[in-house]
Amino acid sequence: MILRKPDFYDKFKCTASHCSDTCCVGWEIDIDKTSQDSYSKVKGPFGDKLRTNIEDGHFRLLPHNRCPFLDQNNLCEIYKNLGENSLCDICREHPRFVEVYGDIMERGLGLCCEEVTRLLLEGDGQLAFTSEECDEPEDELSEDDIEIQNEVLYEREQMFKALADGTASFKEKLYTAFGYNNEKPFAPLGSVCELYELLAKTVSFGPTWDRALARIKTRIESAGSAPIEDQGYFTETESSRLLAYLVYRHFAKCLFEGRADGKRNFAVFFWNVARFFTRELGGKINAIKILSRQLEYCEENMELIEKMLDDV
Repeated sequence: MILRKPDFYDKFKCTASHCSDTCCVGWEIDIDKTSQDSYSKVKGPFGDKLRTNIEDGHFRLLPHNRCPFLDQNNLCEIYKNLGENSLCDICREHPRFVEVYGDIMERGLGLCCEEVTRLLLEGDGQLAFTSEECDEPEDELSEDDIEIQNEVLYEREQMFKALADGTASFKEKLYTAFGYNNEKPFAPLGSVCELYELLAKTVSFGPTWDRALARIKTRIESAGSAPIEDQGYFTETESSRLLAYLVYRHFAKCLFEGRADGKRNFAVFFWNVARFFTRELGGKINAIKILSRQLEYCEENMELIEKMLDDV
């Protein structure tokens, strides 16, 4: 099997208490069966604390949806007491993700993590991917499925090539990859109000998103008939890398889920929201992080948006 990774994947390391955020707040933390069995055998006061705070296969969250094992310095008590190997699967792997397409395994890192976003944006030049052999078992596909897979991956590769084309202007890259041009600055939707309305239809992950969405609405209302402009925080290289990474994470999933146009358009939708409302979303890195958490990490929201963007 071929293992593919983005060029910054191996550089990632959790910054732990140095992170301005924490991935141990605001999420339901599911515990895999192997870890749950292991926790049931831990002795002493910490073992008692483990068992007291496990409920229906996940940790019983404290007020403000805080993990009960996150200490006052935002460090994990399970890691401190039992070691890294004792973390449950989701805590050990997050923000990593993996997708398998036949004989290709693709690994990546979720943009809900600010360190991941920093690595993506600060990378040199256009986004690239590494490939190597690995020993993981392949998914068995029929000849028809292999043909469809090859077509989808070829189409995606053409988008990557367009975004990385050093001879083309950024406008040309956008048009070749997505059919996007300046005549429709809010594409794939028709106006800035449509961008906001689609965001407002999503299920909120919490007060942070609600406040950001309110700031976006206020800016649109304050602008009145004046045009909403790109706030200019993202360089063309950063925009190209972000767009390519969103295509990498989502487009090939149309092999299983359909909505190929919706997945392609999602990349442009995400980018447009981030660049037009960078300040309202808390700055460049935070804009990507909060959008990723609100959209990419909620199946209901992704399905809603992709269906809407599949029909435009």
